Amino acid sequence: MILSILALLGGIIVLTVAADRAVDAAEDVSKQLGISPVIVGALVVGLGTSLPEMVVSGIAAAQRDTIDLATSNIIGSNLANITVALGIAALITHVTAPREVFFREGGIMLVATVLFGGFALNGRLEQWHGMILLLVMIGAAIMIALDGSAETTPRIVAVDRRKVSQAFLTALIALIGVIIGAQLLVIGAIDIAEELGASEALIGLTIVSIGTSLPEIATAVAAARRGSVELVIGNVFGSNIFNALAVGGIAAILGTGEIDETTNASLWLMMGVSATVLTIGLVGRGYRRSAGIAFLLAYPIILVLAA
Repeated sequence: MILSILALLGGIIVLTVAADRAVDAAEDVSKQLGISPVIVGALVVGLGTSLPEMVVSGIAAAQRDTIDLATSNIIGSNLANITVALGIAALITHVTAPREVFFREGGIMLVATVLFGGFALNGRLEQWHGMILLLVMIGAAIMIALDGSAETTPRIVAVDRRKVSQAFLTALIALIGVIIGAQLLVIGAIDIAEELGASEALIGLTIVSIGTSLPEIATAVAAARRGSVELVIGNVFGSNIFNALAVGGIAAILGTGEIDETTNASLWLMMGVSATVLTIGLVGRGYRRSAGIAFLLAYPIILVLAA
């Protein structure tokens, strides 16, 4: 129990410090290159914070006879990202971005979510599903990058390549720290929960689903505290895009198999909640504290409905 508590506390410390450094580095990259923080958040930070889902889902799909665990992990992580991560960030500050960001990154997120959900609702993921998801992921990344280059602010002073390289390296190391911190926290929390007699189902629905989303949550909170609201949007939307397309694609290729019908409800919830959160962002030009409270209150209800 003592080791579990130490792992839990150590994970929280590493996660918090690393998330702060990741946000600092992401801001440095966007400033040096004159690129919108949304683009950096969606492509660089979004990919980095989705690595835990990619590893967990890939291993689960390859080693099990069914793809249920991988699918549930993607669903749970996406739901946690757009309710918990976005909700906490909105409590800290008004999370807003230009309207075109919601149409572009938000629209891509919704299409990615519906595409993955549509394939999974068939009751089986095939390798060709995975290939399509990965191809769409490549197309989405190119689209975001091209839009980002079009928005790049013209620079009078030449880019300092050394500073850019240092910022990228710092971001990479910080994201690795975020992932390590998240894993320590999850391991410690699961051990403590088991010691206290909590059921495996309860642990899976709460600790594990939140656990793989901790990098997104920590990064979103750190960005919100620093006022980098566009980075929050890019991170959350970008992570969900990577989860649905890249993680879903890899899982489908490595672990073709049947999906239990009980997963259907959570798939519909994932698509419905994604559409609702995006609509709120479009109508309200972002997410205020009231939206953050609503998202956080909705999360436990969603878990109950998805169970």
